Amino acid sequence: MPLLPALMLAAALAQSPAPPPAADAEDKAVLATAQAFFDGMEAANTDALRKVTLPGAQFMGVRAGADGTVKINRVAFEDSFGKHLDPGVKEWMWSPVIIRRGALATVTAPYEVSKDGKTLHCGIDVFTLVKADGAWKVASISWTAEPSACPELRKL
Repeated sequence: MPLLPALMLAAALAQSPAPPPAADAEDKAVLATAQAFFDGMEAANTDALRKVTLPGAQFMGVRAGADGTVKINRVAFEDSFGKHLDPGVKEWMWSPVIIRRGALATVTAPYEVSKDGKTLHCGIDVFTLVKADGAWKVASISWTAEPSACPELRKL
């Protein structure tokens, strides 16, 4: 191979982003906690949710209206969230990005929510977790609720 094409190929390869590192055991435990939260929601099981949630955990939903207004709902888990669970509501995420430093972790991912097989909405979830007493616990969850964004988000 002539020198110039070889140098161009080497330069192109050097600029390619490295693949993400494989999830380690702590990342898997962080994701397992988020999944346990989803499972507790689907079962409408507040005891299961309490097992993976810190006392005083906060939740915030952000929904944009058709007119461009933004509605923000903030609630503490103990005050309301656990009281308004709807059995059979299923939530799942894909392509999670985990950032972890010491006892703090975040998981950001697109998600979809459905009930009885019908999509309710999609959005982006942002979990904040803390490792307390040897286990990862949900400290907060923020999310967007975007009924018309599912086709776009499913591509991520």
